[in-house]
Amino acid sequence: MKDALDFAGKTALVTGSGRNIGRAIVLELAARGANVVVNARATAEDAAEAEAVKREAEAHGVQALVVAGDAAEPGTIARMKELTQARFGRVDICVSNANGRMRREGFFDTTDEDWHFFLNQQLTASWYLAKAFVPGMREAGWGRIIHINGPAGWTGSSRSIPLAVGKGGLHVLTKSLAAGLGEYGITVNDVNPGFVDISRGAGSSLDDVGVRDRAAAAMPIRRLIAPEEIAWACAYLCSARSGAVTGTVVDVDGGPQLPG
Repeated sequence: MKDALDFAGKTALVTGSGRNIGRAIVLELAARGANVVVNARATAEDAAEAEAVKREAEAHGVQALVVAGDAAEPGTIARMKELTQARFGRVDICVSNANGRMRREGFFDTTDEDWHFFLNQQLTASWYLAKAFVPGMREAGWGRIIHINGPAGWTGSSRSIPLAVGKGGLHVLTKSLAAGLGEYGITVNDVNPGFVDISRGAGSSLDDVGVRDRAAAAMPIRRLIAPEEIAWACAYLCSARSGAVTGTVVDVDGGPQLPG
């Protein structure tokens, strides 16, 4: 099993991979030999970040492809499938990593637009990805699907209801796909990050130094989580060593939250 973490000959697609957690996952898998498909939204800033990640991945001696667009849009998924099949034949590893806006509003201030946006971002995009790429995995007799989830899917959130509902639904999707796809050599799992040391952008309160310090103090490890630590968990779940791990959650959250 010494080569179990060698992904040479595999192709990995990671959505929301122009920065932060998605970027770390792409580079971890590329460092282990996987060809990679980088995805980010189509703004000039996002496209530039995706191209930078592509160059970093190629420095590991693998092939890389950028597909711009929102993964919650069927047209983006169709373009991903067309371009990936033309370049690599199929996708072996699919990591659904929602990477979008944060809204923290209570029930009375949450709009219908917020509801649909977050359900599409967190849940529907993962369904579209599965429909596009699972058939190729089934034909190959091997595949790995990972959903980057979050604690709100288990605890709920009075300040981010659509986000929490989307993440809760995503876990049910994980369990359901795992139950139906295991016989084809395909595993499906969640990775559940805690407070990761990333920039949320757009003036997010989660970038406030005080908020970050309080989050670190509430973790047994007394620090924020590095994006690379999420990527390492994904690498294990993508490996031959994880073939009996499916339909479950790997928490990379710094340990249970401390009281106070």
